[in-house]
Amino acid sequence: MIRSLRRKFILIAILSLIGTLAVLCAAIAVGNYMVTTDRADRAISLLYQNGGEFPPPEYDTDPSMAFGFQVTEETPFETRYFIVELTGRQEVVWVNTEHIAALDRQTVVECVSEVLRSGGDRGYVDHYRFGVFHTEDGGSTIIALDCFLQIQAAYNMLRVTLLVSLACVL
Repeated sequence: MIRSLRRKFILIAILSLIGTLAVLCAAIAVGNYMVTTDRADRAISLLYQNGGEFPPPEYDTDPSMAFGFQVTEETPFETRYFIVELTGRQEVVWVNTEHIAALDRQTVVECVSEVLRSGGDRGYVDHYRFGVFHTEDGGSTIIALDCFLQIQAAYNMLRVTLLVSLACVL
């Protein structure tokens, strides 16, 4: 009788631990995704507001201070993005690939086609986070930010979290 109760108690304790770790892993993964996406959206909005360039840093930056996007003196050199302007009939007027080495004009135009097919004002196409900004003349500006390193970091964080959780369960 006592042995049976002990086994049930241990089973319930293990299942509770697994449930708690699953909730923690999910919370960390979702939180990391939200922070990564918000950071990219802030960078895209900042680029749009400043005509495709980053403004100079306004204050001392501290990486431990905020989740969001902070402009440093290195930001223009480490951020990869492209900008496309479209007419009201969704025809490409202008393409700026000056800040991205991985894509040529043709690949950017193909990426813009996928953005337009998605129908959203924000989203991902492959590992590029995009923002669509509608202009008063009916056209639009699309800014897409290369988020490969951020997405890779998020997956690595998820892997580490799962491995630590698995080790705790074992």
